[in-house]
Parts: sequence; C-alpha cells; structure tokens
Amino acid sequence: MPNYFDGRTDEPRIIKREEMLLPDYLPDELLFRDAELQVLADAAKPLAKGAAPTNLFVHGPSGCGKTASVKYILRQLSEYSSAVLPVYVNCWENSTQSAVYNRIVEEMRLPLPRRGLGPDEVFSRILQYIRNYKKPVLIVLDDMDGLQGDGLLHVLSRANERGVMFGITGIANDRMLLASLDARIRSSLRFSELEFRNYSDEQLVRILRVRAEQALSEGSYDERLLLKMARSAEGGSARMALELLWKAAKHADTAGRAKIMLQDAEDVLSMGPAFKLSELKLCSEEMLILELLKDGDVESSALYRHFAESMPKTKRQIRNYLELMEKKGIIESEDLPEGGMLRPRVFRLKKRR
Repeated sequence: MPNYFDGRTDEPRIIKREEMLLPDYLPDELLFRDAELQVLADAAKPLAKGAAPTNLFVHGPSGCGKTASVKYILRQLSEYSSAVLPVYVNCWENSTQSAVYNRIVEEMRLPLPRRGLGPDEVFSRILQYIRNYKKPVLIVLDDMDGLQGDGLLHVLSRANERGVMFGITGIANDRMLLASLDARIRSSLRFSELEFRNYSDEQLVRILRVRAEQALSEGSYDERLLLKMARSAEGGSARMALELLWKAAKHADTAGRAKIMLQDAEDVLSMGPAFKLSELKLCSEEMLILELLKDGDVESSALYRHFAESMPKTKRQIRNYLELMEKKGIIESEDLPEGGMLRPRVFRLKKRR
C-alpha cells in the first residue's frame, strides 16, 4: 500500500500567506468603512478621558465588516490610550454571565482562588479593579444574541450607580434584537444604533484584489475570477467572498496548477454545504472543521488527529469548537455502538431542509 504523504512534498504554488484569507485576519486598513469606524471611535473616545461613552448596538448582515470594524477600533483604542481596558467577548463561545465575567478577568489578569467564586463575587473583584486602577472597561459583546438571558446586561446597566464605568458595544445580525430586551435595560443603557450595509460587487472586488495581492502569488488570479467570487458571495458578504477565493486557491494548488481557473471557482461552489455560509460567522477553527467534514462522516479520533495536524490544539479545545458548532446547528454527531467506556462519535455537516 502506498504512503499517501509521498509525492506531495512541493510547497504551494499559489497561496503564500494563507492567514490573510481567513476570517480572523484583521488587515491594516479596512476599505469602505470610514464612516462606521469614525462612529465607533467617537462612541468609545470619552472613556479615555473619564467621561461617559455612548453605548452602541451594531447590526447588519453577516460578512459586512461589523466585527472587523469593531476589532479595528479596539486595536486603535489600545494604541491611543492605556486608560481604557478593551474586552472582546464572543457570546456564542461565552454565553453565560459567568463566562463573560471570566473573559473580563482574563483581560484584567486578576488572580482568582482555586476554590472558585460565585458570579457576584467575581463581579465584585472586577468592580474593585476598576476603582483601584481608575480604568473603565469597554466591553464588546459580539453575537449578542448568543447571551443567555438579560442578567449580564442588567448588572452592567447598574454599574455606573456603583461608581464604575462600562462602555458597551453589542453586535448582532438582527436589528430587532434590542426590542427583545427588558424595557428597563434598554432605558438604562440607551443604545445608539449603527447599521452596516452590504458591500457592492465593485467593493468586494476591490477587497478581494487587495487581499489577493498580499496572499497569493503574482499572476495566479485575474479580474474575471475576482468578479466571479464577488458575484457568488451571498448577500454581499466579504467573509464568504474571501472564503471562496481561499478554497479555490487551495483547489488549484492541490491540482498542481500555478493559476486559479474559473473552473476551480465552479468546483468550489458546487461543493458548498446546504446551509448559507452568509448566515454564519465562523472563526478559523470552525472553518477547518467544515473543511474536514465536507466529504462526509468523520469519526472523532480521526477528526481530532486531522485538526491537530493543521492547528495545534488540545482535544479539549477541539471538542469545545465541535460543541459550539453543534449549538449553532452547523454540524451534528452521534455515538458509535462500539468503543466501551470511551465510546467514539461520528461527526457530519447538518443537512438543512
């Protein structure tokens, strides 16, 4: 039997900086979002001067640059002033009040006793840190619809009454999310809204061109290909357009070609999952899991092994990503009958009707 690693030792011909095509990459410049970036900066800037910030609710379709823009401003805020502690929280990954507190504690680098503390005790430590260091917190609640209940927002809405200052930026696809909050919370937090709109095809082509110039080999793509990716991205999603370019580049690299052909794009589009990627917001680890499951069922031990070959993560970390994707309804799993105490599982992409 042949060794399947033999004969595949050549370096990729097309992809030179793969990370620049992945969803977690934050570029040095965000195109076509100057107005939105200025609103985000103006809302947060008072915190650096000890004044009350504007709480923002950022909404818009998936892939329109909401998260990237907020992270971009957080990075600039850190460069502008050390007087504010920015804390980014993905609420799908940290859906409970305690989990969000733990993220704040991580950024504060607060030591906590091994015996553990209740949520109220942890929050008291957070408040004491803010008072001691006179350092307000700008907390970003991304995928805000992933939060379980209104408890966290209720506590934060009352924080100013306890002599501390929090700025809150919430992010969600659904503009009606605020309407589902308790009226007292809405009244106390007084969110201003910032809407992000879809990118046009021309804007997506420009975004793709800038990334391709940095991530791919010269001459490995052309304008027709970029336009094809832009027009194929559901809902004007930059995330999906970049993902299509990444997959087409990998497809061409695997075939040993030096240029991405339109047929590579067609092949990638035909292999897409049944659900709409524009509805999802996936990190690099989740995208890797999608890639590993695209051809069918994968048993858990093989999935862990292949994942770790691409990204150095522990089994526990990989399991957390799998559980998160099951909660999102992207994948599903079932126990295999054999295996005894350590019963293996099989994972697959979840089919949507």
